Amino acid sequence: MKLLNKFRFGILLTSMSVLLMATACEDEITRDPSPEYNTSSANVYFASSNKASIVIGVEATNFEITIAREKTTAAQTVKLKTESSFGDLFTVPESVTFAAGEAQKVITITCGEMELMTSYHFSIEIDGNETKPYVAQTVYPRMEVNILKEDFKPYANGLYWNVFFAPGDDYISWPLTLEYSAISTTYRLKDTWGYAGYNVTFKWDGGSSVTMGGTASGSYKVIKTGYVHSKYGMVSAYFGTCTYSAANKEFTFPITWRVSAGSFGAYTDYYEIKTLL
Repeated sequence: MKLLNKFRFGILLTSMSVLLMATACEDEITRDPSPEYNTSSANVYFASSNKASIVIGVEATNFEITIAREKTTAAQTVKLKTESSFGDLFTVPESVTFAAGEAQKVITITCGEMELMTSYHFSIEIDGNETKPYVAQTVYPRMEVNILKEDFKPYANGLYWNVFFAPGDDYISWPLTLEYSAISTTYRLKDTWGYAGYNVTFKWDGGSSVTMGGTASGSYKVIKTGYVHSKYGMVSAYFGTCTYSAANKEFTFPITWRVSAGSFGAYTDYYEIKTLL
């Protein structure tokens, strides 16, 4: 029995050795060298000022994207490649041309018949011969674009009243257009407090009741203002129960102004309709 076991053990060791040798051979991988890149590349890229999500108005037929380069000495034409599943819905230039000394260039992208309030995606890529593929950068030679055409149209001109951002203790006001989207049945005060992309939205049927947009937080609806406090970060507006007065043609927005660390207090904003459009 012992001799049989030794024999079997010897066969097992031999089999394992063969398997290990075979595995070792399979693990030998031949790696192709990385492609060389143009060492005199101008390092062309999409400017950081571009937004990945772009919203255009209902009447708009195009939008713009900024392309930049690191080396600006010579005039240069750089090819662009577009990848899209929407056919010729978006017309992107096949190249961008820089004049000598020019660091940035704006290209115009033309839009076809887009469905309103529908997001479309496509990408644009810069000719790899004019990039730096092996250098870590905060800007990139490829841009993923999400484009949406909204149906917000001017509904009324008016004045927005605010005391929180006022330099003193009295209210200040500024002209602001109230917009309306028929598809979403939503009203909007665009860039309400002067910060691009930070809007107040609400539902309103013409009566005294107003239903605010934003994120729910208890009994409040929260909308970021766009103002970043130097010490406490983004200031958010916590909207309480909002109303409309037909007699005064005025919306009342009770707001508690907050940051993550706490509250600055409650100060009410108003929007006064002056002229219906």
